[in-house]
Amino acid sequence: MKTVTQTIRQKTVVNVKTGCCSSKRKKKRCKKKPRFDICGKIKICGRIFQKCDGESRVYFRTVGIRRPSTSVLKIENESDCKMKATINMKSKKKIEQTIDEYQEAVFVVGSIKNLRIMCTRTSEEGKICKGKFELMIRSRSA
Repeated sequence: MKTVTQTIRQKTVVNVKTGCCSSKRKKKRCKKKPRFDICGKIKICGRIFQKCDGESRVYFRTVGIRRPSTSVLKIENESDCKMKATINMKSKKKIEQTIDEYQEAVFVVGSIKNLRIMCTRTSEEGKICKGKFELMIRSRSA
């Protein structure tokens, strides 16, 4: 905590937090596991909103990141459409999963290259497909 005295003799208390692993004193509190630094987490959330027209749309992609990672991906379908999720990984592997109406799916995968969603519906054309995805990425130590 820093205390700053202003010219009108009022004290302002400023709480400065510089990150989990930035100082020597705080470095002891960071949990280290083999090949993982728990401080290196990134959480990405997004909404899925598209027509049920059978076209695939990209909702997440990585560009220019070479560091390996492990990710937990959760996809929720909040509509009457069926979602087909396609997860392309940097190792050239592909995971495809159909998520039924009002259901969710969770994946633990290696380095993700992109996430594509395609929505289909057998009746009533022009319907909207809704849902959300959450992606927790943990970078591996080099």
